[in-house]
Amino acid sequence: MEHIPYLCEDVNEFNLLVDEFTRILPNFGHYSSILATVFVDVKIKKDTPLLVKKLKSVLPDAKIIGGTVSANITAGVINYYGISVTFSVFKFAQVDVMPLIWEDSESRQIGKNFLEILMHTGEVAAIEMLTSGYSLEMVPFFEELSKIPSDIVFFGGVVDDGTVSGQGFVFTGDETIYRGHVVAVFKGESLHVNVGYGSGWRPLGKTMTVTKMKGFHTICEIDDIPVKNIYEKYLGTSRWDEDFLRESVVFPFSVMRNGTSLSRLPRMVETDGSASYGADFKVGDKVRLCYGNPDIIIYEARNLQQDMIRFSPEGMFAVSCWARKQILHKDVNQELEACRKSAPSTGVYAFGEYIRSNTGEIFLNNMCLSIIGMREGPVVLKPMDEIKLEPVKLERTNSVLSHMMHFVQAVSSELEESNRQLRSLAQTDFLTNLMNRGELEAEMENSLYEGKFGVRITTVLMMDIDNFKQINDTYGHDIGDSVLKSVAEIIKQSIRSTDRAGRWGGDEFIIVFNNAGADAARNVAVRIRDRIMKMDLQVVEYIITVSIGITEAVTDDTVLTLFQRVDSALYKSKKQNGKNSITIL
Repeated sequence: MEHIPYLCEDVNEFNLLVDEFTRILPNFGHYSSILATVFVDVKIKKDTPLLVKKLKSVLPDAKIIGGTVSANITAGVINYYGISVTFSVFKFAQVDVMPLIWEDSESRQIGKNFLEILMHTGEVAAIEMLTSGYSLEMVPFFEELSKIPSDIVFFGGVVDDGTVSGQGFVFTGDETIYRGHVVAVFKGESLHVNVGYGSGWRPLGKTMTVTKMKGFHTICEIDDIPVKNIYEKYLGTSRWDEDFLRESVVFPFSVMRNGTSLSRLPRMVETDGSASYGADFKVGDKVRLCYGNPDIIIYEARNLQQDMIRFSPEGMFAVSCWARKQILHKDVNQELEACRKSAPSTGVYAFGEYIRSNTGEIFLNNMCLSIIGMREGPVVLKPMDEIKLEPVKLERTNSVLSHMMHFVQAVSSELEESNRQLRSLAQTDFLTNLMNRGELEAEMENSLYEGKFGVRITTVLMMDIDNFKQINDTYGHDIGDSVLKSVAEIIKQSIRSTDRAGRWGGDEFIIVFNNAGADAARNVAVRIRDRIMKMDLQVVEYIITVSIGITEAVTDDTVLTLFQRVDSALYKSKKQNGKNSITIL
């Protein structure tokens, strides 16, 4: 594979450099396909048809993919003006380029159709997708596309969303798309692809819930409060304009998607106090504000750069969030060092970046750096001791910001730990370290609520220690407390992590079994009873026994009715069955 990037100031220079490439092309010998990747500065987008015409006239067999951008990456350096063109010459691999004409209402069907094409295309190694248009509803599309084999790399981004210099577009050699995608499919058994993602933003403050939305991208309320008021409260800003958008890059929202942490950056603000983001949300999402520390951002980029250099690619593609250049300023090229030292590179600063999680799901993300390396032929990893990167040295403004963010995070962590300890004290019985009565009631309430929707089966076990008053009277309260702690420890060791146990009061204990019926609870009860009978407390001269009642919740149960029934089962064990017994009611 040969990867040859050029940066051109205008159409004339573009034509000269394309001619230069055609002159050196025979030097590469046999090749199977050529991909021309073109990124055009939004200020000169009117010249794009001339660029495509030139490429098609001198390289009729080359595949063309590109878009209008606010900043490109050429040979590992960010550029704010001009035309970037990179020729990827493959010796054996093939590249197919195609448009995806877009309609939000057809999102899932477009995904199914594209999936069908891919499943009938052999040896797919990677897919690049470039997108134009603001707030495309791509969640159904990605739900379908995530079904492709997990070893296929997916990368790219929203190269122009129309918010910088009016409506932009993406293009192939034959199509121009103002709202939609163009796709390059890289395929071939000899083609090896390595991908790395870096972020660097960290969550800060409490977890909140999205409570009202418009569409996929616009949040109206969080915790039933207008999103504008959230920013006013936590960021101390009363402006709701372009200045706010420029400053908010330091503080995006984070949201979890099936174990993957994603970032979301506001892209438009509305007079009604709502905000539209560069990627999707849904009602019920748990979100936290994040902060960007320049030192951590570059540190994470450095880690993926080392991995990429070790891979020894022959060509590299990079996609970074435009917000990263906003916060890093002059330090922005430090995140691209691998793109200068490892192999020729091309890339773009995007308004949303596509990533693929470890479980194979494809997402639109913000604030992310993606570096993709490709090579044909065997992969021989370079030894780590041969990888030399320049030391990170931040400009003064970013250095001060980094120290300030470190301080904020340290104070926030201390506060979170203090709050965690206070919550634990409020929820835990001080003697046994089990749940207290209030937490048990809340657990039963939650289990009963989910049971109404068929989500779980709830069974409750209530137990008390037989003749516990006699233990206290004979041996003293210290020994009585020791018995309670020993029983609590046996309970903890006998239940699953999904079950909840607590001290109801005195010598009474309750276990709430989630997704387990009365028969399963009885098996646990037998195990607990037998272990308690084998306790050796030395001071107590007789065998300690317990009485147990069990009941399974029904649809119309309340916490009160559930408790009354399990209490009756316990009473039956003690009074009618002679203690040390188990009753299911």
